[in-house]
Amino acid sequence: MRPTWLIQIVALASGVILPFCAKRSYGPTAGSCGEHVDIQIQPDKRVYQQGAAIRVRFLVTNTDEAPLYLFRSIDQCSSPLGWLSLQILDPDGKEVPGFNCAVDYLVEQINPAQWLSDSKFAVLLRKDDVFGKWQEYKLPKRAGLYRLQGEIGPVGVLSEDQEKDLSEHHMRILRHTCFSTSVIIEVK
Repeated sequence: MRPTWLIQIVALASGVILPFCAKRSYGPTAGSCGEHVDIQIQPDKRVYQQGAAIRVRFLVTNTDEAPLYLFRSIDQCSSPLGWLSLQILDPDGKEVPGFNCAVDYLVEQINPAQWLSDSKFAVLLRKDDVFGKWQEYKLPKRAGLYRLQGEIGPVGVLSEDQEKDLSEHHMRILRHTCFSTSVIIEVK
């Protein structure tokens, strides 16, 4: 990762004013959700052509002694089973629109404890275990430095019976959205 001062020099040399190039972390810090979860994002490169595809690896680490269960199908599409998302901010600090998708899951029709016990549907993260997932996005056609921030969202609203079942099986799931630290990429 490039040092912040180098990014500031590149931004100044290119005449781009970037409000997010200060000597501090940008936005929420990793694990800031209070869930003992660390999320990091790693783009496949740091420099891209305009309009190119970017592949980003999401790394989710359980930093707590209590195991954490995630649904294996978690991805960019918001779903009752949780979601991963990438926010892309342009050189002006405005969010680049993403893609829309639909998910056809009714959370009340699943048995979360049963699904989370099955490795076909779920991943069990013990302390310091890492779950990784690649996601692909289309980059804008405008050149400049872009800020990326990842997030992981929790399972949707569960019924009282579903919550009781998870509790009886001592299954910890994500309850709040967690954010990664920001990463800067360049689009030429």
